[in-house]
Amino acid sequence: MTKLSLVFICALALSISTFAQAPETFDIATFKSPAGWAKQPSETTFQLSTEDKAKGTYCLITLFKSIPANGDAKKNFDAAWQTVVKSVVNPTAQPQMFPSDNKEEWKAEGGFAPFEKNGEKGVAVLYALSGYGKMVNILVLTNTLDYEPTITSFLESFSLKKLAPVNGAVPNPARVGAGDGYTFTTSNFDDGWNAAIKSDWVEVTKGDTTVLLHYGITITDEMRRDLSNSYWNQIAANKYQIKNLYPTNYSVLKDFPYYFVQADATEKATGKNVFVSFQVIPKNGTAYCYEIVTPTKSSFSQQFPTMDKIENLSGYNRFAIGNSDLIGTWQAGAGAFTQYYFVSSGNYAGMNITVSNLKYIFVNGSSYRTEVKAVTNSIYASEKEIGKYTVSNWDISTTDQNRKLSNFSAWFEATKGGRILHLLNKKYSSEHYQLAKDR
Repeated sequence: MTKLSLVFICALALSISTFAQAPETFDIATFKSPAGWAKQPSETTFQLSTEDKAKGTYCLITLFKSIPANGDAKKNFDAAWQTVVKSVVNPTAQPQMFPSDNKEEWKAEGGFAPFEKNGEKGVAVLYALSGYGKMVNILVLTNTLDYEPTITSFLESFSLKKLAPVNGAVPNPARVGAGDGYTFTTSNFDDGWNAAIKSDWVEVTKGDTTVLLHYGITITDEMRRDLSNSYWNQIAANKYQIKNLYPTNYSVLKDFPYYFVQADATEKATGKNVFVSFQVIPKNGTAYCYEIVTPTKSSFSQQFPTMDKIENLSGYNRFAIGNSDLIGTWQAGAGAFTQYYFVSSGNYAGMNITVSNLKYIFVNGSSYRTEVKAVTNSIYASEKEIGKYTVSNWDISTTDQNRKLSNFSAWFEATKGGRILHLLNKKYSSEHYQLAKDR
């Protein structure tokens, strides 16, 4: 199969470079559908398929709706191979790349690899076409050379629209300033607070009050000696001309100190006199610093009468989700151990260790699968789920293979250079996943 596949793939590589106008349109692509092939259009894909049941052969061509992408065509291909190919089949080798076709406005990167799925062997071919801040993917799955002339004709008929120029490689205005490629970088809350993602913090404003929710910083042994002043000096103090500094380590309970600094100051950037309050909140070896700028000390006291009011500001690091934002693999890991002792004697009775990993793989804005793996005292267990999903800014709904519907409140938490995906089950509030994207 591999030798024949190489001949077939070379034909595809040659034909993709010749585009022609076509009568059918999907998203920003035009093409000619093969006569007699089944068509299955959806919101995010256009599929063309055929099979010969007597011979046991088939061919499936999937054209994907354009999505935001960066200017590096090879990196776009690598990302698409992970999210498009590997979500459909299991390649048995790394993709072999075709020569790049990067002379036109749309840059083409392509590759192929054999695959096996449910005992069936075949070859997967992927082309990632990048341009104007977007990417269009074409996936071909087949187990025969019989359809080579038809596939060649389809690829020769394929063309993409010439879009308006984009500054740099940034197609989405929401990326300006944040630079992370997601749809939403601002949030407006019902209580009057507004949040915007910046490179080093989330900026939260209301009236004449500004709060900088600095992204987490690892706590070093040196910084741990004086958390309040160490982080104040590192990330905040140089923005102000300090008039009076009021450092505190106030604690209502001995074992729970508040790492807190306040100052009368002048902003160097604006020349305004302000009152600055700075709290360091340590969590699991990470320092979260909240920098609050108000006109006066009294206005600070009115808005934040308790320390809890300051800590609650973390709730404003919350941003809506666009449909294409989820595409890819998101995962979370956890671990726990429990030690047991005999009640009667107090002697040690053993320990239980559990380590788990959860993956959500979102594909093409409509399909998903999950993988859960866990090890408990050397006993391995795993579970998988597949189905469809829908996104509506602050909500995600999934329907699995057994037609079980799950509704989640969903949002992004901004981090340095990325996002954390929060999924909170609306029916079972204890089911709260916090997943990071697998890049």
